[in-house]
Amino acid sequence: MFFDLVSAQEPDYKSYGIDISNGRIPKGLNEGAKAPDFTAYDQKGKQVTLKGMLEKGPVVLFFYRGNWCPACNKQLEAYQDSVNLITDQGFSLIAVAPETIDKVEQTVKMHNLTFTVLYDCQEKIMEDYGLMFDVTKDFQDLIMKSLKTSIAEHNGRDVAHLPVAATYIINRNGIITSRYFDPDFHHRASVSWILKNMGSAL
Repeated sequence: MFFDLVSAQEPDYKSYGIDISNGRIPKGLNEGAKAPDFTAYDQKGKQVTLKGMLEKGPVVLFFYRGNWCPACNKQLEAYQDSVNLITDQGFSLIAVAPETIDKVEQTVKMHNLTFTVLYDCQEKIMEDYGLMFDVTKDFQDLIMKSLKTSIAEHNGRDVAHLPVAATYIINRNGIITSRYFDPDFHHRASVSWILKNMGSAL
C-alpha cells in the first residue's frame, strides 16, 4: 500500500513550516527501499538498533515532532490505545522524535507509552529516512506565540529541524513494504491504515 498526496499540485510547504529555500525538500523513502539501520537510545536508556528489532519480527516505524505538537499527541494516544493490536501480530512499534531525552521522557509519562520511543539525538535517523527539514522562521514564531515553545530549544539545538510525520512498515528483511507520507502535519497514519497494511510485511 502506498499513500501519498493525491493532488498533482505541489504541496504548500510554507504553510506546513517547511523551508525549501535551501533546495532541501523532504520526500521520504519509497516502498521497496531498504530501511536504513540505526542505533539510538529509548526512554529507558536502552540502546536499540533496527537490525535487532527486525530479528524479533516486522516493525512499524513512525516519526513525531514533539510533545508540544497537538497532532502528535493525538497520534501517540491513538497508537497507545491500539498497541496490542499491532504487537499481538508480532510487530514492534517504534517512535522516533527529534526532542531531547528529557522531553522524550516527559512524552512517555504524559501518554503512558509502552512502546519504544527513540530520541534522534544526532538527527541522523530522520535525515537517513529523507524526512528532515528546516523549519521556517514564520512557523517557529507561530509555535512560540501559540504554544510557548521554541522548537530549536525543545530539541536541544541552535537551529530548528523537524521530521515529516511519516509512518513506515518494514518487513524482517529490512524492506519498506508500506509508507504513509504527507508533508501536511495534520495528516497522520491512522491505526486502521497500519492494520490494513501490516500484511504486506508478513
